[in-house]
Formats: sequence, C-alpha cells, structure tokens
Amino acid sequence: MKRIFYPMVLSMMLLGNQALIAAKPQSDEGDAAFVHLYHAGQAAMAASRFDEARVDFEQLRTLDPGVAEVHATLGALYFKSGAFHQAIEEIHAARKLKPGLAGLDTLLALSLAESGKYRDALPGLERAFHSSPDPSLKRQAGLELTSVYSMLSMDRKAVEAALEMRDIYRDDPEVLYNVGKTLGNSAYLTMQHLFHDANGSLWARLAEAEAQESQGQETEAIQGYESVLALDPRRANIHYRMGRTYLTHWKSTHDGVELGSARSEFAKELAIDPGNANAAYELAGLSRNEGDKATAQHLYESAIQAYPEFEEAEVGLGGVLLDEGQPSLAVSHFQRATAIRPDDEVAWYKLSQAARKLGDTDLQKKALAAFQALHGRSAAALNAGLTRRGIDAVTPQQLSIEDTSNY
Repeated sequence: MKRIFYPMVLSMMLLGNQALIAAKPQSDEGDAAFVHLYHAGQAAMAASRFDEARVDFEQLRTLDPGVAEVHATLGALYFKSGAFHQAIEEIHAARKLKPGLAGLDTLLALSLAESGKYRDALPGLERAFHSSPDPSLKRQAGLELTSVYSMLSMDRKAVEAALEMRDIYRDDPEVLYNVGKTLGNSAYLTMQHLFHDANGSLWARLAEAEAQESQGQETEAIQGYESVLALDPRRANIHYRMGRTYLTHWKSTHDGVELGSARSEFAKELAIDPGNANAAYELAGLSRNEGDKATAQHLYESAIQAYPEFEEAEVGLGGVLLDEGQPSLAVSHFQRATAIRPDDEVAWYKLSQAARKLGDTDLQKKALAAFQALHGRSAAALNAGLTRRGIDAVTPQQLSIEDTSNY
C-alpha cells in the first residue's frame, strides 16, 4: 500500500508539545536538557529534517518516558519513516498515558493499515473518513480506507468509498488516480466472472468485441460483433457498432469496400431500430459526403427528433442547410448546438460562417471569437493527449481546408 504522510498529526503534536513545555517546571539540569532537546526537535520538524527530529524525540523519551506527547510525536515520525510497528508501539504508549490526546486514533489506524493489519485498521479508518470534520484528515483516511477495503476483498465497500471520494475531491489528481484504480479493478473482476462463468454467452462475446474495438483490433471486433448477431440477429446497436468499426478501419486503409460496409451496417441498424439516432447521424454524414444532401438532411432531422439534445446532429443539419444556400435556417441550428454544448468549437465556427453569409457582422465576430478561444484550448489538450472517445461516441464534425480559407 502507498504510505501517506500525516502532517496534521505532527502539527497537533507540535501544539501539544508547546503546551507541555509551557507547563513543565524547569527546576534542574534534566529539565533544561529536556527543553533544549524539545526546541531542537521542533526546529528539525519545522525544517522537514525528520530523521534528526526522531533522534531528538528518542532522547526526550529516554529523559522522561512518561510524557504522552513525546510518544505521540515519535509515532508520527516513525510513521513518516515507514517504521510502522514502532509507530504502533509509540501510539499505544501515548494512549495509555493520555487516552484523549488528539489525532492518535487515526494515526493508529493508518499505521495498522500500512503494517498489513487491515482488519484492525478498519474501524478507525471508517470513523475518520465518515466523521472527521477536517478535509485533510478525511482525505487521507479515505485513500487508505479504499485500499484496505480492496485488500480485504470488500469490493462493494471499496467502490462506495471511491465514489464518495470522487464526489468530495473531484479536482484532486491523487484521489482521481486512486478512484480510477479502484473502479477499474472492480470492472476487471466483474468481467473475469463473466468470462469464467458465462463464456460463450452473448454478453461475453459482446464484451470481448467491445474490448477489441477499443484496442484498435477492428477485424477481430467485427468478427466478435458478427458472433453476437449469430446468437441474436436483431440485437439492437450491434450493426451500429460494426458500422463504426468499419468506418474507423476505413480511415486508415481508405478502402472503398469498407466505407460501403459501414453504410450498409448503419442502414441495417435503422431497419432494426429506426430510433437509433447515432446510426442516423453516421449515415447522414456519409450521405452528405457523397453529395446526397436531401437524404443527409432527412437523416439529421430524424436523429434530432429521436434525441432532441443531439448537438452533433444540429451541427450536421446546419452544415447541410449552409451547403444548400439557406444560412438563415442554418443559423438557428448552429445556435442551438452552441446552447447545448458551448465548448464545441466547430459549432461556433460554422455559426460564424452562416452569420457572415447573412451579413450579420456582430454575430459573426462573436462566434469567431468564441471559436478562436476554444480552438486554442483544444489544441493544447490534444497535444497533452487528453482527447477521449467512448465506445458509442459519434464521429465529430470536422473543419475542412475550404472552411478555414474563407477568413
């Protein structure tokens, strides 16, 4: 498990030690030595010289083994260095001397977890995660708790804790990384059960085909989808996925046969499910590229009718109307698209084109400014490798060279 440093406990130990020194009488040389070591240890911790601080507090423990705050601070320092068994011993010593000392329960739970005593750690981690008012403490306990649940094969609990962590710390990269690992592990175990207990079933074949498609194994994915149709010829969305796979493969081979196969699969999907907006959209795009504007318009309209929030279809329909010399009608669809998804740079660019053809200079400038701002951000994201596509994502509209030459 990943060790998490616990700065809050050290902070509380520092405050506790300050109170201790303030109250401790300085009547002899032993007390003076204690105070000197205390200040040296405090300074070392403040400067992140934790090994030096540990040595100082070990000497403090030798001078006076009856001080709970010294044992507690040593527990935190041992935890920091990875000496978890020693940390546990010191925490127990501190609790025996002063049971109510703040921070000990959570530090003990973290130390038990890191030492592999997961069941012993569980109650303390659960209390800290569900009851602590301190966001930092709750975060650290939550990260450890999610790992402990996974180590104990308490998968449901691990997923629940991970989802709660995601909701609370949705902008925290470390939390998101660990949440992703937990959810991914749960998904992997679930699929392993599927392949083990229901190998050869429709669902196992579908899962395998989807995995192959996501890995770019188009030929194998198509064969997998065909095996699904062999079990259920009218299974919805399978012809659509086959069409998408053919279309993806065509982009690398430029084989006209595969483009024709994609068109055929989208048409078959619509024959089974006329309300499949994704299939209608893809087929509309192919029809538009082939110059069949009337069919493309009809298919885009049917996609929007089936799914009124289909932003990409609004862009596609607006593009067809723009091609047909109807910019006044196109504008409304591009505006609808930007309202549905304000971050679609293509919709803003197309809107600027339609506005220019209408002579609406103000709208043209507004749309072009929005496009330029978005285009700069999307280019940076693409360079950083942040673009993501889902298994059922539709093909986005593209800007052509002819488009950009108009400005």
